[in-house]
Amino acid sequence: MPNVLDTILRELPIELVIVGDGESDLMGYFQDIATKHPGRVAAHLQFDPVLPHAVFAGADSVLVPSRFEPCGLTQMEAMRMGAIPIVRKTGGLADSVEDYDPEKEAGTGFVFEKFDSMSFLIAVVRAYETFRDKKAWAKMVVRALEKDFSWDVSASKYVKFFNEAIARKTPRQSSGQAK
Repeated sequence: MPNVLDTILRELPIELVIVGDGESDLMGYFQDIATKHPGRVAAHLQFDPVLPHAVFAGADSVLVPSRFEPCGLTQMEAMRMGAIPIVRKTGGLADSVEDYDPEKEAGTGFVFEKFDSMSFLIAVVRAYETFRDKKAWAKMVVRALEKDFSWDVSASKYVKFFNEAIARKTPRQSSGQAK
């Protein structure tokens, strides 16, 4: 996905904040992007447990174009702060972000399936165009803020699931022999 960031920054009036650490080739690329676009791109390329929350609180959206994401807390923390996630449909990202549907006025973010530059670019453009519709964006922010990812919700879903499984269990037929 990095190869489209130059195009996005050239064509859309956006600012980008990059926080965190990772593979050295990506970190070098992000540092180059920040150098190439001063005033529009800021990069803090090291682990910081506090800074992401401040960024989410001030951001309109958050990019999480992960190839793999078994759980994913970033998108949940971002939604809790009112930042709309743009994510690839994988793992916990797929489970926690509902793709925006303007016809139904539903969704909490923008989801793309294929791990490629064009799919990522389309998701970013969809988000940008929706952001320009202030009423639609505000409604999506409210939906994201209302999402409840607490353990209480997860636990009640598991209890319901197990109760349904127990209810569906058919009694064993007795063969007449003592066991």
